[in-house]
Amino acid sequence: MKSFLAFGRCHLLIRRMTTGSSSAPNPGASEQSGNLTNRYRPSEFQKTILVWTKKYKNKEEIPTFVSADLIERSRSEARIKISNVLMVLTALASLGAILAGKAAAKRGESVHKMNLDWHKQYEEEQKAKEVAK
Repeated sequence: MKSFLAFGRCHLLIRRMTTGSSSAPNPGASEQSGNLTNRYRPSEFQKTILVWTKKYKNKEEIPTFVSADLIERSRSEARIKISNVLMVLTALASLGAILAGKAAAKRGESVHKMNLDWHKQYEEEQKAKEVAK
């Protein structure tokens, strides 16, 4: 039991040394802390991100200074949300391309046929130029 308690104390000590406090940071902790080194004045865009990631309910609730860590975590969450939306859109666009390609194949259109038509048209233009000379 003593070794477990010693481990717990060491864990808390390490956490204090790395984060500056013994508890996990929360959005309201930055306004209570007197330490200005980790405080940051968010821009309007960053305030929008803080609200969008639900760190605060609205822009008026955001304090003048927040921790840089909170802003960074919010930016990371926003990046993940945007990535997920883009992945879904990419999958839908791929499905649309597949369906369009199958419809074109049913109509008899193909890249090979388009290439042959282009070459035929090019040869006719070259013959017309030679005749004109």
